[in-house]
Amino acid sequence: MAAGGAEAHICQGVEGFLTVNKNSRPPRFKLFQAPAAIAIQKMNKTGNYRGSPRDRGYDAKWDRLSIAFRKRHPCCLWCEQIDRDTLTDLVDHIIPVVDRPDLKHTWSNLMALCRHHHAQKGVMEVYARENGLLGMLPEWCRDPEKRPFQFRPVA
Repeated sequence: MAAGGAEAHICQGVEGFLTVNKNSRPPRFKLFQAPAAIAIQKMNKTGNYRGSPRDRGYDAKWDRLSIAFRKRHPCCLWCEQIDRDTLTDLVDHIIPVVDRPDLKHTWSNLMALCRHHHAQKGVMEVYARENGLLGMLPEWCRDPEKRPFQFRPVA
């Protein structure tokens, strides 16, 4: 790909000469799924459909708690740990609700993260669950040096 995101393509020019056209892009084909098939997946909760936040148990009480937490913690915790200032995108549970539903509305089980670090934490949760280390998540979230090597911030 060329600089600036524009791809250069060789085109048939005037009088048979080849020219480079930087503004044209090759056609992009997206897999199409019929709207009815998507609706069926949503009703049956199959496929890639996770359900809405309300379906997953996030209620008005959670909305109020999340807003209050983000007001108190406006920056991503993990970004702060590596001396970056990134605004919080969401509030995450340190120990997932799936594993400990009783800690759903517990302030000490929450942390503010940006989307990038939330994705990393999701991978770390899977690792902890597969290796029976869910109890280590609070320590790993608060101290990057105690995380497994593959989840430590890059210096």
